[in-house]
Amino acid sequence: MRKPFEKDWRYSWARIWCDDAIRSIFSSIKSEGKENIPKDGAVLLAPNHCNTLMDALVILQDWKEATLFGARADIFRKPAVNRILRFLKILPIPRVRDGVQAVLENHKTMEEVVECLDHGMKYCMFCEGTHRPKHSLLPLKKGIVRTALLTNEKIRGRKPVYIVPVGLEYQDYYRIRTPMSIRYGEPVNVTELAASNPGMVKSKLYKLILEILRERISSLFTCLPDDETYDGRWSLTKISGQDTAMAAGEEMINRAGEFDLRRKSERISSWSFGRRKPLLRIIGKTLAGIIMLPLVLFSTVVSAPMWLLSEYLAAKIKDKAFVRTARFGVKFAIMPLMLIVWGLVFFLCLPFKMAALAFLLALGSYTVFYEALERGRIFISDIRLLIGHKKLKDTYKHLITNQV
Repeated sequence: MRKPFEKDWRYSWARIWCDDAIRSIFSSIKSEGKENIPKDGAVLLAPNHCNTLMDALVILQDWKEATLFGARADIFRKPAVNRILRFLKILPIPRVRDGVQAVLENHKTMEEVVECLDHGMKYCMFCEGTHRPKHSLLPLKKGIVRTALLTNEKIRGRKPVYIVPVGLEYQDYYRIRTPMSIRYGEPVNVTELAASNPGMVKSKLYKLILEILRERISSLFTCLPDDETYDGRWSLTKISGQDTAMAAGEEMINRAGEFDLRRKSERISSWSFGRRKPLLRIIGKTLAGIIMLPLVLFSTVVSAPMWLLSEYLAAKIKDKAFVRTARFGVKFAIMPLMLIVWGLVFFLCLPFKMAALAFLLALGSYTVFYEALERGRIFISDIRLLIGHKKLKDTYKHLITNQV
Protein backbone atom coordinates (compact mmCIF):
# COMPACT_ATOMS: atom_id res chain seq x y z
CA MET A 1 0.00 0.00 0.00
CA ARG A 2 1.23 3.48 -0.88
CA LYS A 3 2.34 5.77 1.88
CA PRO A 4 0.03 8.77 2.43
CA PHE A 5 2.56 11.32 1.18
CA GLU A 6 3.15 9.44 -2.09
CA LYS A 7 1.21 10.68 -5.12
CA ASP A 8 -1.66 8.52 -6.35
CA TRP A 9 -3.45 9.35 -9.60
CA ARG A 10 -6.63 7.66 -8.36
CA TYR A 11 -6.71 9.95 -5.33
CA SER A 12 -6.04 13.00 -7.52
CA TRP A 13 -8.98 12.20 -9.81
CA ALA A 14 -11.28 11.45 -6.85
CA ARG A 15 -10.29 14.81 -5.32
CA ILE A 16 -11.59 16.69 -8.39
CA TRP A 17 -15.08 15.26 -7.96
CA CYS A 18 -14.99 15.47 -4.16
CA ASP A 19 -13.92 19.13 -4.15
CA ASP A 20 -16.62 20.02 -6.67
CA ALA A 21 -19.25 18.20 -4.61
CA ILE A 22 -18.29 19.93 -1.36
CA ARG A 23 -18.25 23.38 -2.97
CA SER A 24 -21.72 22.79 -4.37
CA ILE A 25 -23.06 22.23 -0.83
CA PHE A 26 -22.24 25.85 0.11
CA SER A 27 -23.26 29.09 -1.56
CA SER A 28 -19.70 30.30 -0.96
CA ILE A 29 -16.54 29.22 0.85
CA LYS A 30 -14.34 32.17 1.80
CA SER A 31 -10.71 31.45 2.67
CA GLU A 32 -8.58 33.95 4.61
CA GLY A 33 -5.08 33.98 6.09
CA LYS A 34 -3.32 31.39 3.93
CA GLU A 35 -0.26 33.61 4.10
CA ASN A 36 0.03 32.53 7.76
CA ILE A 37 0.87 28.96 6.75
CA PRO A 38 4.66 28.55 7.19
CA LYS A 39 6.56 27.25 4.19
CA ASP A 40 9.71 26.35 6.08
CA GLY A 41 8.47 23.65 8.45
CA ALA A 42 6.18 20.81 9.41
CA VAL A 43 2.58 22.07 9.67
CA LEU A 44 -0.24 20.75 11.84
CA LEU A 45 -3.65 22.36 11.29
CA ALA A 46 -5.87 22.78 14.37
CA PRO A 47 -9.48 23.77 13.48
CA ASN A 48 -12.52 24.04 15.68
CA HIS A 49 -14.81 21.05 15.11
CA CYS A 50 -18.47 21.96 14.67
CA ASN A 51 -19.88 20.32 11.53
CA THR A 52 -18.89 16.63 11.36
CA LEU A 53 -17.26 15.51 8.09
CA MET A 54 -17.89 18.92 6.53
CA ASP A 55 -15.06 20.40 8.60
CA ALA A 56 -12.49 18.07 7.05
CA LEU A 57 -13.88 18.39 3.54
CA VAL A 58 -13.91 22.20 3.45
CA ILE A 59 -10.29 22.25 4.62
CA LEU A 60 -9.33 19.59 2.07
CA GLN A 61 -10.85 21.51 -0.85
CA ASP A 62 -8.89 24.62 0.18
CA TRP A 63 -5.58 23.04 -0.91
CA LYS A 64 -4.43 21.56 -4.18
CA GLU A 65 -2.12 19.14 -2.43
CA ALA A 66 -3.32 16.32 -0.20
CA THR A 67 -3.91 16.82 3.51
CA LEU A 68 -3.56 14.07 6.10
CA PHE A 69 -6.39 13.59 8.62
CA GLY A 70 -6.98 11.52 11.72
CA ALA A 71 -10.19 9.67 12.68
CA ARG A 72 -11.26 7.51 15.60
CA ALA A 73 -9.69 4.08 15.38
CA ASP A 74 -12.82 1.94 15.82
CA ILE A 75 -14.11 2.72 12.32
CA PHE A 76 -10.95 1.14 10.85
CA ARG A 77 -11.73 -2.35 12.17
CA LYS A 78 -13.20 -3.74 8.94
CA PRO A 79 -10.44 -4.37 6.35
CA ALA A 80 -12.44 -2.89 3.46
CA VAL A 81 -13.19 0.32 5.40
CA ASN A 82 -9.56 0.47 6.54
CA ARG A 83 -8.36 0.37 2.91
CA ILE A 84 -10.83 3.06 1.81
CA LEU A 85 -9.94 5.42 4.66
CA ARG A 86 -6.24 4.99 4.11
CA PHE A 87 -6.74 5.63 0.40
CA LEU A 88 -8.40 8.90 1.46
CA LYS A 89 -5.30 9.66 3.57
CA ILE A 90 -7.07 9.24 6.90
CA LEU A 91 -5.20 7.49 9.72
CA PRO A 92 -6.64 5.81 12.86
CA ILE A 93 -6.33 7.69 16.16
CA PRO A 94 -6.96 5.26 19.05
CA ARG A 95 -8.64 6.47 22.23
CA VAL A 96 -8.47 5.04 25.75
CA ARG A 97 -12.00 3.64 25.34
CA ASP A 98 -10.76 1.54 22.37
CA GLY A 99 -8.67 -0.64 24.70
CA VAL A 100 -5.04 -0.99 25.72
CA GLN A 101 -3.99 -2.74 22.51
CA ALA A 102 -5.41 0.03 20.35
CA VAL A 103 -3.61 2.69 22.38
CA LEU A 104 -0.36 0.77 22.00
CA GLU A 105 -0.87 0.77 18.23
CA ASN A 106 -1.07 4.55 18.39
CA HIS A 107 2.73 4.59 18.30
CA LYS A 108 2.63 3.17 14.76
CA THR A 109 0.16 5.86 13.66
CA MET A 110 2.32 8.60 15.14
CA GLU A 111 5.32 7.28 13.22
CA GLU A 112 3.28 7.55 10.01
CA VAL A 113 2.17 11.09 10.87
CA VAL A 114 5.73 12.20 11.60
CA GLU A 115 6.95 10.68 8.33
CA CYS A 116 4.24 12.53 6.39
CA LEU A 117 5.00 15.83 8.12
CA ASP A 118 8.68 15.34 7.38
CA HIS A 119 7.79 14.96 3.68
CA GLY A 120 5.94 18.28 3.64
CA MET A 121 2.37 17.01 4.05
CA LYS A 122 0.01 18.98 6.31
CA TYR A 123 -1.72 17.08 9.09
CA CYS A 124 -5.16 18.22 10.27
CA MET A 125 -6.27 17.25 13.77
CA PHE A 126 -9.51 18.34 15.43
CA CYS A 127 -8.18 19.00 18.88
CA GLU A 128 -11.55 19.35 20.62
CA GLY A 129 -11.89 15.58 20.20
CA THR A 130 -15.53 15.66 19.05
CA HIS A 131 -17.83 17.77 16.91
CA ARG A 132 -20.54 20.06 18.23
CA PRO A 133 -22.69 22.46 16.15
CA LYS A 134 -22.17 25.52 18.33
CA HIS A 135 -20.27 28.77 18.08
CA SER A 136 -18.06 27.95 21.05
CA LEU A 137 -14.95 25.93 21.79
CA LEU A 138 -14.65 22.79 23.89
CA PRO A 139 -11.51 22.17 26.01
CA LEU A 140 -8.63 21.20 23.72
CA LYS A 141 -7.17 17.71 23.95
CA LYS A 142 -3.41 17.37 24.29
CA GLY A 143 -3.05 14.91 21.41
CA ILE A 144 -2.13 17.60 18.90
CA VAL A 145 0.60 18.96 21.20
CA ARG A 146 1.92 15.44 21.81
CA THR A 147 2.06 14.88 18.05
CA ALA A 148 3.80 18.21 17.44
CA LEU A 149 6.43 17.62 20.15
CA LEU A 150 7.07 14.06 18.95
CA THR A 151 7.53 15.39 15.43
CA ASN A 152 9.88 18.05 16.75
CA GLU A 153 12.02 15.36 18.42
CA LYS A 154 12.09 13.13 15.33
CA ILE A 155 13.02 15.82 12.81
CA ARG A 156 15.07 17.97 15.17
CA GLY A 157 17.24 20.46 13.32
CA ARG A 158 15.85 19.76 9.85
CA LYS A 159 12.80 22.03 10.05
CA PRO A 160 10.66 23.76 12.70
CA VAL A 161 7.25 22.40 13.72
CA TYR A 162 4.17 24.64 13.73
CA ILE A 163 0.57 24.27 14.85
CA VAL A 164 -1.63 26.57 12.78
CA PRO A 165 -4.96 27.57 14.39
CA VAL A 166 -7.94 27.42 12.04
CA GLY A 167 -11.38 28.95 12.52
CA LEU A 168 -14.37 27.44 10.70
CA GLU A 169 -17.40 29.74 10.59
CA TYR A 170 -20.75 28.42 9.29
CA GLN A 171 -23.73 30.69 8.70
CA ASP A 172 -25.89 27.60 9.29
CA TYR A 173 -24.87 24.12 10.42
CA TYR A 174 -27.73 22.22 8.79
CA ARG A 175 -28.97 23.94 5.63
CA ILE A 176 -27.08 23.60 2.38
CA ARG A 177 -26.37 26.47 -0.03
CA THR A 178 -25.42 28.77 2.85
CA PRO A 179 -22.02 30.54 3.18
CA MET A 180 -19.07 29.57 5.35
CA SER A 181 -15.51 30.78 5.86
CA ILE A 182 -12.10 29.35 6.76
CA ARG A 183 -9.57 31.52 8.58
CA TYR A 184 -5.94 30.57 9.24
CA GLY A 185 -4.33 32.35 12.16
CA GLU A 186 -0.87 33.07 13.50
CA PRO A 187 1.03 29.77 13.83
CA VAL A 188 2.32 28.45 17.14
CA ASN A 189 6.03 27.71 16.76
CA VAL A 190 6.33 24.51 18.80
CA THR A 191 10.05 24.14 18.13
CA GLU A 192 10.73 27.63 19.46
CA LEU A 193 8.56 27.15 22.56
CA ALA A 194 10.21 23.82 23.39
CA ALA A 195 13.70 25.30 22.93
CA SER A 196 12.94 28.37 25.07
CA ASN A 197 11.57 26.23 27.95
CA PRO A 198 14.14 23.40 28.20
CA GLY A 199 13.58 22.64 31.87
CA MET A 200 9.80 22.88 31.85
CA VAL A 201 7.84 19.83 32.97
CA LYS A 202 6.15 18.28 29.93
CA SER A 203 2.65 18.68 31.38
CA LYS A 204 3.26 22.41 31.87
CA LEU A 205 4.62 22.75 28.34
CA TYR A 206 1.48 21.01 27.04
CA LYS A 207 -0.68 23.43 29.02
CA LEU A 208 1.25 26.46 27.77
CA ILE A 209 0.92 25.47 24.11
CA LEU A 210 -2.76 24.57 24.48
CA GLU A 211 -3.53 27.92 26.12
CA ILE A 212 -1.87 29.81 23.26
CA LEU A 213 -3.60 27.62 20.69
CA ARG A 214 -7.01 28.00 22.29
CA GLU A 215 -6.70 31.78 22.38
CA ARG A 216 -5.74 31.91 18.69
CA ILE A 217 -8.44 29.49 17.48
CA SER A 218 -11.17 31.33 19.40
CA SER A 219 -10.15 34.62 17.77
CA LEU A 220 -10.76 33.20 14.27
CA PHE A 221 -14.50 32.53 14.47
CA THR A 222 -17.54 33.65 16.45
CA CYS A 223 -16.66 32.04 19.79
CA LEU A 224 -19.28 32.59 22.49
CA PRO A 225 -19.36 31.49 26.15
CA ASP A 226 -20.82 28.01 26.46
CA ASP A 227 -23.26 28.82 29.26
CA GLU A 228 -26.94 29.65 29.77
CA THR A 229 -26.51 32.90 27.81
CA TYR A 230 -25.32 31.14 24.64
CA ASP A 231 -28.62 31.11 22.68
CA GLY A 232 -29.37 34.77 23.44
CA ARG A 233 -25.83 35.89 22.61
CA TRP A 234 -25.86 34.01 19.30
CA SER A 235 -29.22 35.55 18.41
CA LEU A 236 -27.83 39.00 19.21
CA THR A 237 -24.63 38.26 17.28
CA LYS A 238 -26.64 37.65 14.10
CA ILE A 239 -28.37 41.00 14.60
CA SER A 240 -25.71 43.36 15.96
CA GLY A 241 -22.40 41.50 15.81
CA GLN A 242 -20.23 39.61 18.28
CA ASP A 243 -18.84 42.66 20.07
CA THR A 244 -22.34 43.87 20.95
CA ALA A 245 -23.40 40.37 21.99
CA MET A 246 -20.42 39.97 24.31
CA ALA A 247 -20.97 43.38 25.93
CA ALA A 248 -24.75 43.07 26.27
CA GLY A 249 -26.50 42.85 29.60
CA GLU A 250 -28.81 40.08 30.76
CA GLU A 251 -32.01 41.87 29.71
CA MET A 252 -30.88 42.43 26.13
CA ILE A 253 -29.55 38.88 25.85
CA ASN A 254 -32.88 37.46 27.05
CA ARG A 255 -34.80 39.70 24.67
CA ALA A 256 -32.67 38.57 21.73
CA GLY A 257 -33.28 34.95 22.65
CA GLU A 258 -37.05 35.51 22.87
CA PHE A 259 -36.96 37.34 19.52
CA ASP A 260 -35.25 34.37 17.87
CA LEU A 261 -37.75 31.90 19.29
CA ARG A 262 -40.69 33.98 18.03
CA ARG A 263 -39.03 34.46 14.66
CA LYS A 264 -38.59 30.72 14.22
CA SER A 265 -42.11 29.92 15.36
CA GLU A 266 -43.43 32.35 12.73
CA ARG A 267 -41.09 30.81 10.11
CA ILE A 268 -39.30 34.08 9.42
CA SER A 269 -35.68 33.82 8.25
CA SER A 270 -33.07 35.99 9.95
CA TRP A 271 -32.03 37.00 6.41
CA SER A 272 -35.37 38.82 5.96
CA PHE A 273 -34.65 41.46 8.59
CA GLY A 274 -32.80 44.70 7.97
CA ARG A 275 -33.40 44.68 4.21
CA ARG A 276 -33.80 48.03 2.49
CA LYS A 277 -36.81 48.51 0.19
CA PRO A 278 -38.28 45.06 0.91
CA LEU A 279 -41.15 45.46 -1.59
CA LEU A 280 -38.76 46.21 -4.47
CA ARG A 281 -36.63 43.23 -3.43
CA ILE A 282 -39.67 40.95 -3.53
CA ILE A 283 -40.66 42.25 -6.96
CA GLY A 284 -37.10 41.73 -8.22
CA LYS A 285 -36.98 38.20 -6.80
CA THR A 286 -40.34 37.41 -8.39
CA LEU A 287 -39.12 38.47 -11.83
CA ALA A 288 -35.88 36.54 -11.38
CA GLY A 289 -37.87 33.47 -10.31
CA ILE A 290 -40.06 33.66 -13.41
CA ILE A 291 -36.99 33.89 -15.65
CA MET A 292 -35.26 30.99 -13.90
CA LEU A 293 -38.37 28.79 -13.62
CA PRO A 294 -37.63 26.55 -16.66
CA LEU A 295 -34.12 25.80 -15.34
CA VAL A 296 -35.48 25.14 -11.83
CA LEU A 297 -38.16 22.76 -13.15
CA PHE A 298 -35.59 20.91 -15.26
CA SER A 299 -33.22 20.64 -12.30
CA THR A 300 -36.05 19.42 -10.08
CA VAL A 301 -36.87 16.56 -12.46
CA VAL A 302 -33.24 15.56 -12.98
CA SER A 303 -32.24 15.70 -9.32
CA ALA A 304 -35.51 14.33 -7.86
CA PRO A 305 -34.14 10.80 -7.18
CA MET A 306 -31.11 12.22 -5.33
CA TRP A 307 -33.24 14.73 -3.44
CA LEU A 308 -35.66 12.02 -2.30
CA LEU A 309 -32.77 9.82 -1.17
CA SER A 310 -31.15 12.77 0.64
CA GLU A 311 -34.35 13.60 2.49
CA TYR A 312 -34.93 9.94 3.38
CA LEU A 313 -31.44 9.69 4.88
CA ALA A 314 -31.84 13.05 6.63
CA ALA A 315 -35.04 11.83 8.30
CA LYS A 316 -33.26 8.70 9.58
CA ILE A 317 -30.26 10.50 11.07
CA LYS A 318 -30.48 11.06 14.82
CA ASP A 319 -27.59 13.53 15.04
CA LYS A 320 -28.82 16.33 12.77
CA ALA A 321 -25.28 17.64 12.43
CA PHE A 322 -24.78 14.79 9.93
CA VAL A 323 -27.65 15.87 7.66
CA ARG A 324 -25.46 18.07 5.48
CA THR A 325 -22.87 15.28 5.31
CA ALA A 326 -25.58 12.90 4.07
CA ARG A 327 -26.59 15.30 1.31
CA PHE A 328 -22.97 15.67 0.27
CA GLY A 329 -22.56 11.88 0.29
CA VAL A 330 -25.58 11.44 -1.99
CA LYS A 331 -24.19 13.87 -4.54
CA PHE A 332 -20.69 12.41 -4.36
CA ALA A 333 -21.81 8.77 -4.67
CA ILE A 334 -25.03 8.90 -6.72
CA MET A 335 -24.54 11.86 -9.06
CA PRO A 336 -22.16 10.00 -11.46
CA LEU A 337 -24.73 7.20 -11.87
CA MET A 338 -27.53 9.70 -12.42
CA LEU A 339 -25.51 11.53 -15.06
CA ILE A 340 -24.94 8.27 -16.93
CA VAL A 341 -28.67 7.45 -16.84
CA TRP A 342 -29.79 10.93 -17.88
CA GLY A 343 -27.04 11.12 -20.50
CA LEU A 344 -28.39 7.98 -22.17
CA VAL A 345 -31.93 9.39 -22.05
CA PHE A 346 -30.89 12.74 -23.52
CA PHE A 347 -28.72 11.41 -26.33
CA LEU A 348 -31.19 8.68 -27.29
CA CYS A 349 -34.25 10.95 -27.31
CA LEU A 350 -32.99 14.39 -28.35
CA PRO A 351 -30.95 15.88 -31.21
CA PHE A 352 -27.25 15.97 -30.40
CA LYS A 353 -26.97 19.71 -29.64
CA MET A 354 -30.05 19.71 -27.41
CA ALA A 355 -28.84 16.55 -25.68
CA ALA A 356 -25.42 18.09 -25.04
CA LEU A 357 -27.02 21.23 -23.61
CA ALA A 358 -29.36 19.18 -21.40
CA PHE A 359 -26.42 17.13 -20.14
CA LEU A 360 -24.43 20.27 -19.26
CA LEU A 361 -27.42 21.66 -17.36
CA ALA A 362 -27.81 18.32 -15.58
CA LEU A 363 -24.29 18.66 -14.18
CA GLY A 364 -25.44 21.54 -11.99
CA SER A 365 -29.00 20.33 -11.36
CA TYR A 366 -28.48 19.22 -7.75
CA THR A 367 -26.93 22.57 -6.87
CA VAL A 368 -29.59 24.58 -8.74
CA PHE A 369 -32.39 22.63 -7.07
CA TYR A 370 -31.16 23.20 -3.52
CA GLU A 371 -30.29 26.82 -4.31
CA ALA A 372 -33.87 27.32 -5.49
CA LEU A 373 -35.20 25.74 -2.30
CA GLU A 374 -33.09 28.03 -0.12
CA ARG A 375 -33.93 31.15 -2.14
CA GLY A 376 -37.60 30.19 -2.14
CA ARG A 377 -37.60 29.75 1.63
CA ILE A 378 -36.18 33.25 2.14
CA PHE A 379 -38.54 34.71 -0.50
CA ILE A 380 -41.59 33.37 1.35
CA SER A 381 -40.12 34.65 4.61
CA ASP A 382 -39.69 38.11 3.07
CA ILE A 383 -43.35 38.17 2.07
CA ARG A 384 -44.51 37.07 5.54
CA LEU A 385 -42.46 39.81 7.18
CA LEU A 386 -43.61 42.46 4.70
CA ILE A 387 -47.31 41.91 5.33
CA GLY A 388 -47.22 41.52 9.11
CA HIS A 389 -45.26 40.77 12.30
CA LYS A 390 -44.99 44.37 13.50
CA LYS A 391 -43.85 43.28 16.98
CA LEU A 392 -40.98 41.29 15.50
CA LYS A 393 -39.94 44.27 13.38
CA ASP A 394 -40.04 46.62 16.38
CA THR A 395 -38.03 44.23 18.54
CA TYR A 396 -35.45 43.89 15.78
CA LYS A 397 -35.11 47.70 15.54
CA HIS A 398 -34.56 47.94 19.30
CA LEU A 399 -31.95 45.19 19.23
CA ILE A 400 -30.08 46.60 16.23
CA THR A 401 -29.88 49.99 17.97
CA ASN A 402 -28.94 48.38 21.31
CA GLN A 403 -32.10 49.63 23.00
CA VAL A 404 -33.79 47.38 25.56
